[in-house]
This record gives sequence, structure tokens and C-alpha cells, in this order.
Amino acid sequence: MPQVEDRSADGVPPEATGTRSVLSAAVLSTLGIGVQGVSRLAYTVLIGRAFGTEALGHASTLLSLSIFAALLWPTAAGNTVSRFIALALHRRVSDAQLIRVFSLSMLVSSAILAVSAVPVALLLGNGLTTAVLAAWLVAGYGAYAFCRGVQLGYHRAGRVALWDSIGSVVSLGLLVVVCLGGVGDVVLLPLALGYTVFALACRPRGNGFATADDLPEADGDGRQEALRFASWNVVAGLTTNGLLQLAMIAAQVYGPGTAAGVYAAAFTLATPASMLGQAVSQIIIPAFAHRSGQVSLRQRGPVLLLVAFTAVFAAVFGALAALAPLYLPLFYPAEAAEAVPLLRVLIVGVFVFTVALIPSALLLSAGRSKAVALTSVAGFVVGVAVMVGSGPVLGVQAGTVGFVTGSGLNLVALLVLGFRAPVGASPGDVDQTSRRATAQ
Repeated sequence: MPQVEDRSADGVPPEATGTRSVLSAAVLSTLGIGVQGVSRLAYTVLIGRAFGTEALGHASTLLSLSIFAALLWPTAAGNTVSRFIALALHRRVSDAQLIRVFSLSMLVSSAILAVSAVPVALLLGNGLTTAVLAAWLVAGYGAYAFCRGVQLGYHRAGRVALWDSIGSVVSLGLLVVVCLGGVGDVVLLPLALGYTVFALACRPRGNGFATADDLPEADGDGRQEALRFASWNVVAGLTTNGLLQLAMIAAQVYGPGTAAGVYAAAFTLATPASMLGQAVSQIIIPAFAHRSGQVSLRQRGPVLLLVAFTAVFAAVFGALAALAPLYLPLFYPAEAAEAVPLLRVLIVGVFVFTVALIPSALLLSAGRSKAVALTSVAGFVVGVAVMVGSGPVLGVQAGTVGFVTGSGLNLVALLVLGFRAPVGASPGDVDQTSRRATAQ
């Protein structure tokens, strides 16, 4: 196996430690995911311009479906290996068995989710060709989310940014061809292919340290504990990230046709901004992983991190809301007048959602996936209930109202949990996953 590059004496790349390096990695990760966000926005703009408002609604809904499906395992698997790969580097132990188990689980889950996506896409009013391509998109995005987590676990934010850019160029280039050819049934093909290219280029290869058989602490059940950690991460991911995607799906259910397309215009401009928090959270998890049990919002470092990023997010989202009437018509001239108020409310929800990702990532880095999951369940349940209950009355706005309500509850609950976390807690106070899982 290839050796990990630029390792320090403790197995962690020099650029992976310290506040400055965390910020640097966050910038690179944000750059990569920002490229993906801009690419996805350009993708939907081209679809709307070439094939109309209704096609825009269908495409945006299936994009949200792929992201939501990935939350059911591939994204959680990526977050988990990101944390444990970073721990393995820090302890200079092999991650081979860990990667093997999670790679297999990701492939199996992606196949199941892809097959399941076909009937769902058909029920949402799409043709068979589009439904099959939606299945590929679900599988491709799942593999992308997993492999992205792997590379960030190795502190390779630069590599991630590079392949994010390459995948985006591939997707947009092929979409232009599709639009020029007027083949509306295959608009999902270029994006699915772009995600697949990233996954193949960034697939895990191991860190090259001694195998687990050479390690006395490999007791045989570390993998099970890592899988348990990932299972709780599924619940945490669904309850913190799932509501945003359900908002778009709810719009298609309660306002099919043109109404969903107008909502999609607002949604596709709001969601790229949410990727800021996702990029930062993916850096925080491996960066703080080796401090397991010692991350609390009563500590100066985590509090400064939370305050700094919240201030940045407030400036970004405030500007987006204020300037919405100016830039929205540039992207969606046909939908702009109706979409501006939808966009402003969505931005409020996305801001709250994005801020909540920071305490969530800090807690996950300390192995507290179960606590994050249980804390966020109430907000998710309330948000979904609001969507379902208000759908017949509010139409496409039901998803936004449910999203804002649930995200607000999640943020409050995560902040309370973060402040209540004991400073310098012993390993017994957190999920017991780190030591044996990385040895496997």
C-alpha cells in the first residue's frame, strides 16, 4: 500500500494540526465543495433555461433525493471513516480493515438505495429513463460522499478540491451537450458521471502502516464499534441534514408542476450556501478527532471556532437575503418575481441549519454521535410533522416552514449539549469507539 505523505512523528501530517491548519483545511474544503455548489447551481440554471420551469422542479427534486438517500448510510460511513482514519494516522496504526468493511458497506447500501430510487422517481412523475438515471445519481453521490470523507480523514483537502473541480467541469461540459441536443430525459447523466469520476479518483487505498494482525490491541470487535458509531451517525445526519432535502421533495409533492419549479429556483440558490457549513464540519471532525472526550463549548478553542464561523455565516447569508431581488433574476428570469420571497425565508432556515453543523461536528469529533443523534431527533420529527400537517394549506411553503422550525430546535438542542459537555471528559463519558476501531 502507498504510504501517507508528509507524516510527522505522531503519524499526523504537519498541516493537520493547530488552529491555523484547521482554518487552512477548511478554506480548501470550502473551495472544493463551493465549486460543487456553483456547479450544481449552474447545472440547474441550464436545465431551467433549456427545458423550462417544470423540468427544473423535477431535476432539483431528484438531486435532493440523491442527497437524502446518501444520508441513510454512505454519508455517515464517510464521516465515520474520516474520524477513524485521522485517529489511525495519529496513532500510527493500520486502517486497512476499517476501510475494507466500510467500503463494502457503502457499495452494498448504495446499490440498495439506487434500486429503491427508481420507483420513488416514477411516483414523483418522472419517466423511466429519468428514473434509471436517478438511480445512478443516488449511487454516484453516495460514493462521492464516502470517498470525500476518506480523503479529508487523510487531511487531503487540496486533493478533494482538485477532483471536485474536475468532476464539476466534466458534469457541466456534458450537460451543455445534452441541452444543445434537446435531450431532456438524460439531464441527470452528466452529474451522475461527475460524481462517479470523483469517487474513482479518490477511492480509499489505506495509510500503509502495520496491519492489524501486528497490533496487540486488535481485539476483534473494533469494527463492530465503528459500525455502531456510523449507525448513530445516520440518525444524526438525517435529523440535521435531512430536513433541507425533504423541503424540496415536499414542494414537488404539494405543488407539482410550475409551483415546484419556482420553489426549485429559490432552493437551488439557497442550498449552495449551506455547503459552507458542510465543508467546515467535514474538516472539524478529523481535526479534533484525536482530542476525543475533550471537546466542549465551555473551552476557548471550540467557542472561538463557533463564534468566528457564525459571524462569517451571518454576513454571507445576510447579504444573500438582502440582495436576492438583484441576483435571482440573473439566474432564473422567468421565476424571479415569485421566487424572491421563497428564497429569503429559505436563507433564514439555511443559516440556522449551517450554524448548527458546527457544534454538531465538534461533538461528533469527540465520538458523541449517539448524543448528537438523540438530541436532534425532536427537531427532525417536529419539522416533518409541520411539513405534513401544513402541506395541504401552505403548498410549496410547507417544506420551508418545517425546515426552519426543525432546524431552530436542532440548533438550540446542540448548543445546550455542547455547553453541558464536561471539559476534559474521560473516555468513559463518550462513545467507546476510537481505540479498538482504528486498530482494526
